[in-house]
Amino acid sequence: MTDWVQLLIATATALLGALGLAYWAYRAQSDRSALVGLYLLFGIPAVLLLLAGAAVLVRGDRVLGPMLLLIGLGLGLPLLRPFREALARVTPLDPDSAIDMTGLSIVLGLLGLFVGNSLAPMSGDPPELIPSVGIVELLLQAVFLVAIAYIAVGVPYWRDLRAATERLGIVAPDLRTIGLAIAATFACFVVAAIAGLVSQQLDPGLSESLDEVVDQMTAQVQNPIGAIVLGASAGIGEEAIFRGALQLRYGIIVPSLLFMMLHGPQYGFNLALLGLFGVSIILGLLRKHVNTTAAMITHALFNAVQVLALSSMS
Repeated sequence: MTDWVQLLIATATALLGALGLAYWAYRAQSDRSALVGLYLLFGIPAVLLLLAGAAVLVRGDRVLGPMLLLIGLGLGLPLLRPFREALARVTPLDPDSAIDMTGLSIVLGLLGLFVGNSLAPMSGDPPELIPSVGIVELLLQAVFLVAIAYIAVGVPYWRDLRAATERLGIVAPDLRTIGLAIAATFACFVVAAIAGLVSQQLDPGLSESLDEVVDQMTAQVQNPIGAIVLGASAGIGEEAIFRGALQLRYGIIVPSLLFMMLHGPQYGFNLALLGLFGVSIILGLLRKHVNTTAAMITHALFNAVQVLALSSMS
């Protein structure tokens, strides 16, 4: 079976799982038994992971132990009403919503996983062993992320496609949206450059090693068409999730932390990630004051220009 067929099967399975979980959370809004089921769904793994993480940590594993603990905390903390109420003071989260609770458990569980992975020592593999992404994978990734975003905001259960598109902040771009997106792209490059200079001063050689990783990861798309596909894939797919679906429920900071740590396993836990966090804050402000489409355009331009720059240097 070819790799892309396996990828299709995995993608379809994940989408079916997301549809099932969304329906479960929707039922839990009014069905107490479904709500209890959600607590068990996330609570049992959370407790087991916390116990396993503590046991592994006591035995001296400083990598797996913290990772298990972080995932367990991420899954379990949103089940505690005082935690949701505290977070609701600084975010738009509804502490009474089973849907918001479900989403928060997934977001914080993933954040724990990514942080745990990033704390592990880098593998030391030479750049040529790092898998390079292709156009088919990029297109499938974009479709998957957009589908997940629509499911997360209620399609097909409590919103139709039109209402979900409005909730995600996706609109047809006008001149104002495009102009602000282009201006924000320059701001993103400034933030990334400042973070790169700081990290280079504190960790000489980091910039070169990261460039090698990015160069290998994008080797198949270092051409104008590939750069456009990569930029559009990341811009549309990731922004639909992080800014479209998550930000209106969990604010700018929580999705930005997840966005930053999503790249941690690739780049390692280092100061360069602060640049990604700064870029994510800019994208979040675009979503808040303009729309998600503006964030999509900025993200797409930012990534596409980076790939084209790499291709021109190779």
